[in-house]
Amino acid sequence: MPLNVAKFFDPSRLFHLQPAIALSTIYFLLVAFGILVIASIVVKFLKKNGNGDNFLKNLYEKYFSVFLTMGIIGLVLTWFRYERVYVFSARFWLLLWFIGLVSWLTIIFRYQFKTIPQLREKKQKTREFNKYLPKKK
Repeated sequence: MPLNVAKFFDPSRLFHLQPAIALSTIYFLLVAFGILVIASIVVKFLKKNGNGDNFLKNLYEKYFSVFLTMGIIGLVLTWFRYERVYVFSARFWLLLWFIGLVSWLTIIFRYQFKTIPQLREKKQKTREFNKYLPKKK
């Protein structure tokens, strides 16, 4: 039985505490969450090999945290589904996981596209201002 997204959001199926599972769904979830964990490792390497920009390193650390945390939580949820653990294998946990991922990524995107440019501009203005101040002898 392939993954059917339309049936996934049916309330009677969404809140069923011990849903039936298909092996193809388990494989799909393992691949999706495994990609997140691998992405976290790639981001960690990018952070180590990156240039000296502290803003970029901080951004990489935020992406590393979200990818690793959500990937591991997703793998645990997939294991619960595979083992058919009562309550923890329910579909609404995946929906809560997805809402958490989207909200966390929204915060990171706001930092990346709004806060970092403001901080860089402020740093540049400070550098321009300090250029005209006398230096210590």
